[in-house]
Amino acid sequence: MKKWIAVGLLIAAQAFAQVEQSFDFRIKTANTDSVFQKIIDMAESKGGYFTNFTEYSIFLRLPTEALQEFQSVLGSLATIEQKGFESTDKSTEKEKLDSQIQSRKKLLATYMDLVKNAPFAELQSVEREMVSLNAQIERLQGRLQAIEKRAALAGVAIHAPLAPIHRPIKQINSPFVWINSTNLNSLREDF
Repeated sequence: MKKWIAVGLLIAAQAFAQVEQSFDFRIKTANTDSVFQKIIDMAESKGGYFTNFTEYSIFLRLPTEALQEFQSVLGSLATIEQKGFESTDKSTEKEKLDSQIQSRKKLLATYMDLVKNAPFAELQSVEREMVSLNAQIERLQGRLQAIEKRAALAGVAIHAPLAPIHRPIKQINSPFVWINSTNLNSLREDF
């Protein structure tokens, strides 16, 4: 399993430029605050950052090329109890956005040629269309950049749930048999 995760991290970091990746780790540690701070420091030193931080979990964005090193550092800081990996291929969406951007740019170039020869009465409608096309191109380019950024930075979620404290159950026999059968004495000790 360990080899699979390492191979998966390496493949994910090198081969898929347009794949959104997310990793999920469940760890066990005695000092969550200290471990989380070291994780944040390591992520920031590699160009990543944390997006959310709670008492028992932390969510990071980390460059894909640093994932393998991150896993080994995490394993040295805490016991990794569970690992998960998910990826979503965004290359089709990226190609679609590229195509839409190019077609709108061609249309905008056509409108630019029309402006040069358009009569003054039609100039306003052509300019409105050009402004609309520019807004559409910028919106599509923003979506494209978001896909590229999400592909470059993998999402990493680390959970360190609080270990339950088990106290030994003290048996005290009651003169009432029904109390002994329901174990109410241990409930009473909690208060």
